Amino acid sequence: MNKNPKVFIFLGILAFYIWFVFFSFSPKIPRENDPIIFYSNQCRQDLRITLLKAIEKARNSIHLVMFGISDPSILRALEKKAQDSLVLKIFYDIRSSPFLDLPAKTIFPIKSSGLVHQKVLVIDHKISFVGSANCTTSSLSMHDNLIIGFHHKELAEFLEQKTPFSRGYFHTTIQDQELEGWLLPDWSAKALQSLRSHLQAAKKTISLAMFTITHPLLVDELIEAYKRDVHVEVFIDLHSALGCSAPSVQKLQRTGIEVHLSQGPQLMHHKYVYIDQKTLIFGSTNWTKAAFTKNRDCFFILNNLTNSQIKFMNKLNKIISLESN
Repeated sequence: MNKNPKVFIFLGILAFYIWFVFFSFSPKIPRENDPIIFYSNQCRQDLRITLLKAIEKARNSIHLVMFGISDPSILRALEKKAQDSLVLKIFYDIRSSPFLDLPAKTIFPIKSSGLVHQKVLVIDHKISFVGSANCTTSSLSMHDNLIIGFHHKELAEFLEQKTPFSRGYFHTTIQDQELEGWLLPDWSAKALQSLRSHLQAAKKTISLAMFTITHPLLVDELIEAYKRDVHVEVFIDLHSALGCSAPSVQKLQRTGIEVHLSQGPQLMHHKYVYIDQKTLIFGSTNWTKAAFTKNRDCFFILNNLTNSQIKFMNKLNKIISLESN
């Protein structure tokens, strides 16, 4: 038997490397005793592999609502599940994904005056993923996005029953964390008022990462918070900031609010606001009038963030800050 210590050191390093690679590329999927998991490619998590693993784990049904679907590996995984006779329903905006090579009985192209902009995946009536990422190669692998996964039957059933055709409101508690959800458009403006109320309740910090911000009422809420001595920082996609978001960016900057623009060719595609390190508002909704009154969008409000969730969001905010000007 070879007892050369260098061999044992080499084998130990090799074992650690295999373990590291395995867990780096084998993301956790929400389960009953770990029901809420945050994912972002900026935190070195592979969003494509995460969604692929969730799809591959499906045994009964897949409900997918997406603005854009074109990633080849996602499409292959969906096609395989269709061949396995799962109940498969795929809803998408026909303007973004005009041709899907999937069984006709599984796909439901939608054309409407507003965008079908929700990004929702529900697996087996119990596991849900919602966030800002489309099922395209660039969105999952290049652009900056946040997805949150849930193991919660009632949420899954709500999303299956309501998206993408119905408006609605959802409220529940998951392990002492309050979760609210709004499906848009909301012509009554209750969803918008709910968002404004959370901004008005901010005591210490508001950190906004948003692809597009043009809604004047929400811009004004950030300014009012700043006037209350709340520390407000805003991260905006560079391409949007030089385009449709420019008037809002300039108004915020004139007030004195820190506005940071993303750098690089990728889109800073986030749609979240992080308040007082206690509340996270996230989903598919840009801060535009169309998102609230015209598009089929959604956003969720997660309160009482856990220590691990706070650590994740602080890390993500730091990365976004470092990658901005």
